[in-house]
Order: sequence, then C-alpha cells, then structure tokens
Amino acid sequence: MSNANPAASSSPTQAAPTSKGWMLWVGRILSGIVIAMLGMSAVMKLSQSPDALKGIETFGYPSGVLLPIGIVELLCLLVYAVPRTSVLGAILVTGYLGGATATHVRMPEPFILPVILGVLAWAGLFLRDARLRALLPLRRPE
Repeated sequence: MSNANPAASSSPTQAAPTSKGWMLWVGRILSGIVIAMLGMSAVMKLSQSPDALKGIETFGYPSGVLLPIGIVELLCLLVYAVPRTSVLGAILVTGYLGGATATHVRMPEPFILPVILGVLAWAGLFLRDARLRALLPLRRPE
C-alpha cells in the first residue's frame, strides 16, 4: 500500500499520448490531402470527363483505359483510407503513383506531383501509425 499520488504516477504515461497527438493530426491531414487529390482524380476518370479523356489521349493511351485506370485508382485509395489496411493501401498507392510518374517522364512533363503525393501518403501513414514508426524508426530510442 503506497501513499504515492496516483496523478503523479500516471502523468508520465498521460504526457506521452498528448505529446504525440500532433503527429496523429498532422498524419491525418497529410493522408486527407492524398485521399482528396486521388479521389478527385478517380472521380474525373470514372465520370469520363472531357478533361480526363483529353489528358489520357495526350499521354498516348486509348480513351478506353480511362475507366479501368479510374477503378484501380479508387480501389487503391479505398484500401489506403481504411486504417486496418492502410499499409497495404500505401504500397498500392505508391505503385499507382509510380505509373503516373513514369507516364509524365515519358512525355517530358513535370512529374513532381505524383512523387509529392507518394511522399505525403507515406508521411501521413508514418505519423498516424505507431506500428509503422516502430518498424521504421527515424532515430534510435533514447
């Protein structure tokens, strides 16, 4: 039976979640940006918008691949958005964005946006998932 103050003994454990709370929110924001950008892109492809049709043909692809590409993009996005499957989703999104990067490089166009989206996808996941941070530590434990 200890007379120790229960609040004092629990404060170090309570301080850790609040000090890491910013990581969770920044991770959610970064992931939200990726979800919004890929979501808008998928909707444009699935709706067969004139801009999307013109863009796909500009890149040298037949317009018939627009719908399947939109479905793949949406599926990758959904797997990334679900917390339980987000690591698999990040891998799928990275592959999808790698194809987008290759398409832009092939057409001598700026290819920075798909690269940035891929970095944001992983940064957002890293900040919001403690398991990923434990697997890929950026620094040694103190």
